[in-house]
Amino acid sequence: MKRLAVIVCTWNRAALLATTLASLGAMRAPADTAVEVLVVDNNSTDDTQARLQALQPGWPLGRLHVLFEPRQGKQFALNAGIRRARELGCDVLAFTDDDILFPADWLENIAAVFGASGPALAGGRTELQWPASGRPAWYHDSMAAVVGGADLGLERIAPTPPDYAPAGANLVARTALFDRVGLFSELHFRHMDLEFGQRCQARGEAVTYEPSLCITAPVDAAVLTRRYFRRWAFKAGLSSWWPPGSREFAGVPLWQYLQLLQDSIGWLLGPLRREPVAERFARELRLLRCWGRVHSRWRSHWSPATYSAWVERHSQKKQGLY
Repeated sequence: MKRLAVIVCTWNRAALLATTLASLGAMRAPADTAVEVLVVDNNSTDDTQARLQALQPGWPLGRLHVLFEPRQGKQFALNAGIRRARELGCDVLAFTDDDILFPADWLENIAAVFGASGPALAGGRTELQWPASGRPAWYHDSMAAVVGGADLGLERIAPTPPDYAPAGANLVARTALFDRVGLFSELHFRHMDLEFGQRCQARGEAVTYEPSLCITAPVDAAVLTRRYFRRWAFKAGLSSWWPPGSREFAGVPLWQYLQLLQDSIGWLLGPLRREPVAERFARELRLLRCWGRVHSRWRSHWSPATYSAWVERHSQKKQGLY
């Protein structure tokens, strides 16, 4: 019998987590597959622990395991889940978030994709569910990642482009993959899924985009502000990691300076060109993300001793928002 783990990391979102677990518990278990649901509480101070313990006795889908990771940071929680799944003898690990809704066949589709000849790593589609207020006029499709969306279309892509990495809300991997390439980087407080996916690509692992692995991310109306999107974009750039092979100046790849210059000029000329509001705001977010990258690289280059603490302090959410 195969053993499949679902790993959910959470921090101070007990109400959202309850909705996610209700959706997860209503799924069908694949045939001849034992399901282990691992919820990793990443140092929550709300009633997450109490709610999880109350769910355990009557949990309907396999077994529900409640873990606690005291080190603040999703990368630590993810790796705690992987270590426990290894102890349980799980063959395949499915990672998702604490604010997701699932179709009844998500696990069945995972089992079908990860047969004897399937990939080592796969990412699926994450569709967005907008609140009653709808999507803002300034929203552009390129901003989907800000609110948790990921959609490369309805066709399977295998092999994927070299720069593809599955998003963490819908990422599935064989346990053996972590033995070969290592766990999620604990130096990354943001984009640990991107770094992991590109590390797998660089080592020649089989990576697939699989649209049948489709989930839904409800969009919280509280994040639909330009301020939130701007802060998300800047903090998305806070990383000292880059794909290898780029020529650099002062610790920053030369192509990043060029992109910063091009988008700065384009943003300034936008009103003269009558650029649509959504396209101009998308350009502004690219600028902010680029500036976050440059600022982060300069910081790591000129002040390496304080860099890790600086990134940790500036990467975390406050009261659930950036």
